[in-house]
Amino acid sequence: MKTMVTGCNGFIGTHLVRRLLNEGFRVRGYDLKKSSITDPNFEFIQGDILDMEKLRESMDGCESVFHLAAQTTVPESTSDPYHDFKTNAEGTFNVLLAAKELGAKVIYTSTSTVYGLADTPTNESHPLKPISFYGASKAAGDLYCFAFHHTFEADTVILRLYNVYGPGNGKGVMYDLFKKLERDSSHLEVIGTGLQRKDYVYIDDVIDAFLITYEKGASGEAYNVGSGVSVTVNEIVKNILDILQLNPEITYTGQSWEGDVESALADISRFKSLGWRPKVSIEDGIRRTYEWLKD
Repeated sequence: MKTMVTGCNGFIGTHLVRRLLNEGFRVRGYDLKKSSITDPNFEFIQGDILDMEKLRESMDGCESVFHLAAQTTVPESTSDPYHDFKTNAEGTFNVLLAAKELGAKVIYTSTSTVYGLADTPTNESHPLKPISFYGASKAAGDLYCFAFHHTFEADTVILRLYNVYGPGNGKGVMYDLFKKLERDSSHLEVIGTGLQRKDYVYIDDVIDAFLITYEKGASGEAYNVGSGVSVTVNEIVKNILDILQLNPEITYTGQSWEGDVESALADISRFKSLGWRPKVSIEDGIRRTYEWLKD
């Protein structure tokens, strides 16, 4: 079983590569930055998903592709929407075209932001109405997956990830809060109102989702991957302060970043029907994240 992982050096990509190797896969990693993974069953190729010739050449011989390479934040998509579009929309089109020509299955990593300001809990049939450039560029990838499947009968599966956190993630609300308290334990500035309510899913549960999708995911389908539980930023703050045994002064910016979806909750019933269940609670996940940061 030889598979390719684009974006193999990212937070999720690194975890996925290691898990695939443990499961007996031969893995070909593809990324702009060099990989530090050393394993006889791992082959790394440094490349850009916008380089169609190199991408196609690198994918040759792989029976599946986990496509994770992307521009991954809403603020960066706002500051440079053209780069966001090229990487996420055009880059995904390139991956799908190369995979179609080579007969490889594509498991595409999408995001809950494709739904925009959605009613919650949100299921996969909800219209795609993104409010950020990031959401729009990722939604384009979703739509191209559907188009390749229906037009060319390409084997494509979409995973719409909610807020993934855990060891190895050097961005996001939990990392931000822990680092601020490390710099100054007497004061904590929280972005927004603290009332933002989102669905956070732990990295190990997400990697389980990728493996189950590889085995059981229906071609031409999209699946939500979340915890099925919504948590406010204030609840995360309280959990972190309990772990650190701190009682700082807390202030709020009152406004989040442009394009931020302040309420999200996944309906995960479709994916649960494949046998997947999130196993790590938010309390346990935050504690594990703290242990990683501490070390």
